Amino acid sequence: MLKLLKRLKPKEWCLAAVALVFIVAQVYLDLEMPEYMNTITQIAQGATGSMSDIWINGLYMLLCALGSMVSAIITSLLVVRISADFSARLREEFYMKVQSFSMAEINKFSTPSLITRSTNDIQQVQMFFVIGLQMLIKAPIMAVWGIVKIAGKQWQWSVAVAVAVVVMVAVILIIMMLVVKKFKKMQLLTDQLNQSTRENLTGIRVVRAYNAEEYQEGKFEKVNNEFTKTTLFTGRTMSFMAPVMSGIMSGISLAIYWIGAYVINAAALTEVAGLFADMVVFMSYVSWVRHLPLTERLQFWY
Repeated sequence: MLKLLKRLKPKEWCLAAVALVFIVAQVYLDLEMPEYMNTITQIAQGATGSMSDIWINGLYMLLCALGSMVSAIITSLLVVRISADFSARLREEFYMKVQSFSMAEINKFSTPSLITRSTNDIQQVQMFFVIGLQMLIKAPIMAVWGIVKIAGKQWQWSVAVAVAVVVMVAVILIIMMLVVKKFKKMQLLTDQLNQSTRENLTGIRVVRAYNAEEYQEGKFEKVNNEFTKTTLFTGRTMSFMAPVMSGIMSGISLAIYWIGAYVINAAALTEVAGLFADMVVFMSYVSWVRHLPLTERLQFWY
């Protein structure tokens, strides 16, 4: 993948830098909204401020949401433009390279493999730029920034989130270890499917002349069944990820509210409003984990 990134033109690197700026802006605006929510909560509790302050902070939250939406749209447009231009150029370079191959080189790679490389593989590269770059850039920024934001809150909440994150990462690693080899096998089986289909289409007269339809059908069916079993295994394994992550997130929410109730109940009356506001803000930060592309979006590796 690093070799492919070296093929990006300076214009595409500039667009990627601009997209990075908008990603950072989006993360900043997303994480600023809970701060205004904290202020509104404290005002509603009667700590400080007035009704006009609630309207002002609510307006700031609305502006942050609109700014985040605009940043997300611009980022998507820039990433799609980069991926489309790069994949188009990659297909052209691949086509010109294949044209220069000798018959020995073509036989070495095999025609079905070249077909797969020029279609499915390049499409996967394009999907990497569309989804992968945003995932690899936005997720770490939001995770680190969110940790910094919640670092000063109650340590009990931080411990609960840390335990949940460890469990989440462990589940993701186990699932990916189970399916990575299957993904590679699917690529090989795709080549075999293309080869079997190509042989049937190009040699259809010979097949009919020798009455070998049943043999060719059995040959195709064997590869097709293997491909189906592998696809079903990866699909079923990856399907566990979404409900497990949802259960973990629900567990985090329950733990935060339970710990918050315990802490607020043990606090002095003057500290109740501040602790309740901190709990609301903490829940807002944790809720952004749901938006991180670390769960079912990992399926783009298909």
